[in-house]
Amino acid sequence: MPTIFSDPPQALYLILIAGVIVTGTLAARNQDRRSFIRLGIALGLLLVLFLVDRFFESPREEANRRVSAMAAAAMAANPDRFMENVSTSFEMRGANRERLKAAPAWGLIRNHRVRVAVWGFSPDTYEEINDKEIEVGFYLKVEVENPQGMAMWDSRARFVKDSDGQYRLKTVKFYNPAEGGLNAEVAIPGFP
Repeated sequence: MPTIFSDPPQALYLILIAGVIVTGTLAARNQDRRSFIRLGIALGLLLVLFLVDRFFESPREEANRRVSAMAAAAMAANPDRFMENVSTSFEMRGANRERLKAAPAWGLIRNHRVRVAVWGFSPDTYEEINDKEIEVGFYLKVEVENPQGMAMWDSRARFVKDSDGQYRLKTVKFYNPAEGGLNAEVAIPGFP
């Protein structure tokens, strides 16, 4: 499905809504068959766009969904569920998928009752690298209960289309927004 329909820009919705308003106004004024047909077509196009947008996932939406699923799996300290969203080609600072699954971060998450939140997914932070790779940006916040603390990172995750046609995490980079923004990558304790 073309991305223009599965992940339409707001402008496309606005254009179709304007078309419905104009054709609806003309239909109300003219009260003839042609005007009602035009209104029906405009409403149909808006409905089709809405249904395609809701039921077909774009690569950006899939990546955002996977990031949210990984955050939920991390909060539950469930590395198996986390790894469902990680590609076999994963690589981060020399660590592969197996090292990620065995990372000390999982023990830290369990011991300190960590809460994880991700947000700030925006079409502006999405980039299509090529036909098999995409990158999404988001914010990551980690709160620790014992000892109490919080950290936040600006993050960039690169996804690759695996052989089954699904996008999975290939690598991720974290940046401290207070220390140089996207210029200086930082490491998360216990994470590869």
